Amino acid sequence: MSVDVERDALRQELFAMVSRSTGGALESGESFGVATEFPDTGMTSISYLELIDGLETKYGVVVDLESDGLRLTSIDKVVDFLLEQGVAA
Repeated sequence: MSVDVERDALRQELFAMVSRSTGGALESGESFGVATEFPDTGMTSISYLELIDGLETKYGVVVDLESDGLRLTSIDKVVDFLLEQGVAA
């Protein structure tokens, strides 16, 4: 699978995860885009932690909230992180 196809597949999965972690408050494509920073969407810290927990569970990665968590602030930044970790959609 090409990197662009992989990136798009991960983006779609992440939009769904963000929607679930916010109880549907942020629907994909309506409230935010791939580069929109999570704090700008009104995502709560609890929703963010639920997203991080979902990433760790679904993809088997470990997110260090003190270092990684500070840079995982948008869909594209999370996709970059997952690709760096060798995750495939």
